[in-house]
Amino acid sequence: MRQWRRRLSCMEGAELKMVEELFYIPVKTTSPVIADYVEIYDYELEAFKLVHYDGLTTDEAAVKMGLSKTTFWRILEQARVKIAKALVERKPLKITPSRREDLLQQS
Repeated sequence: MRQWRRRLSCMEGAELKMVEELFYIPVKTTSPVIADYVEIYDYELEAFKLVHYDGLTTDEAAVKMGLSKTTFWRILEQARVKIAKALVERKPLKITPSRREDLLQQS
């Protein structure tokens, strides 16, 4: 609790940027209507989900996906960067299906 108060007191002089309310709505489309988006692969989304939604450790999630810890960590970091970019730049996420061979080639 004290750390939180300390952080807030550091920001007292800082100017906070106001954000307008915005909805992120998943859209399924067959034609490329949206030209500017962030592409995330299904295995990156799965890695993100296992750790941040399902609450698994990175070791448990790596085993569940059948990957080495280092490969899993790299994929998780890619997902984090892409999701952060989409949120900060207000771009939609395009979830792209991948083949298992593509994932194994990255190892």
